[in-house]
Amino acid sequence: MRYNTLGETNIKISELGFGASAIGGMFNNVEMDEAIKTVHTAFDRGINYFDTSPAYGRSDSTYGPVTSETILGKGLKDLNRSEIILSTKAGKITSLPPKLNFGYKAIIDSVEASLKRLHTDYLDLLFLHDIEYNKGTHLEVALNEGLEALRELKKAGKIRAVGISCYSIEVLNKVIPNYDLDTVLVHNHYTLINDQLLELMPKIKEKGMALVSASPFASGLLTHQGPPDWYPITDKDLCVINKTLNFCQENNVPIEKLAIQYALSNPEVPTTLFSCNQTDILNKNIDWSEEPIDTIMIEKLKQILQPIRNKDFDFGEYND
Repeated sequence: MRYNTLGETNIKISELGFGASAIGGMFNNVEMDEAIKTVHTAFDRGINYFDTSPAYGRSDSTYGPVTSETILGKGLKDLNRSEIILSTKAGKITSLPPKLNFGYKAIIDSVEASLKRLHTDYLDLLFLHDIEYNKGTHLEVALNEGLEALRELKKAGKIRAVGISCYSIEVLNKVIPNYDLDTVLVHNHYTLINDQLLELMPKIKEKGMALVSASPFASGLLTHQGPPDWYPITDKDLCVINKTLNFCQENNVPIEKLAIQYALSNPEVPTTLFSCNQTDILNKNIDWSEEPIDTIMIEKLKQILQPIRNKDFDFGEYND
């Protein structure tokens, strides 16, 4: 496992990070013991970065919306906290359907509750979660009250780095030049179907911000399992994906292998978050990341995927 310094911080972070959305049940059912074993295996194999959110969970599950934080906290409490880089998010209360509150008190209360669930007294990174949702109606509050709350928490020593997480390229292009942030989490923009992160990276670097890239499998789209039920995709788009899956099957190469290899191919990206809740899937992804990249297959795959390349799937287009 390779490690990189995160931006201008002194945080040393693993090239692969463990995204805990899957152990919250965002893609399939979760088995508690296996999920905790997966967390431990990730650490044993060199992953030191773990990311979660109080919104990663389903209301019909045992722990509800906070499932991911609850299970991750159970897994991490057995490990050495000083060897772990831990991030969570605030502002997004639930994912399905999404509910958001970036008010000052709501952020403070959210972080305090997250600290308890994660069995820690500080967080290395804290992101305001999906600030662009609901057509940007929460942006003003997030970038004023929300960021003010994070800065106060940083002064109090409860978080080390202040950041936002966002999918919208339009919003990111507005926020990055105009706000002082320690870090930015950008998801779904450095994958086999999207390379828009490349246009953002010089702007992020110019501001001295750190970068966290997430969702190398395009939130499940680039997997044999396919996208989850909440994915905003059309039948026409799915035809392109199915053609890609058939091509991979014919060539006996898992699409997940090519996806993770491509996501890790740029040395300017310090860390990439991927998510799973089973040890065998975790081990496969780490093994693939250590193999030589199959550039020929990746280029062939990108050609097939061209019809949906850089498409805006607009995960945040919801009504309040």
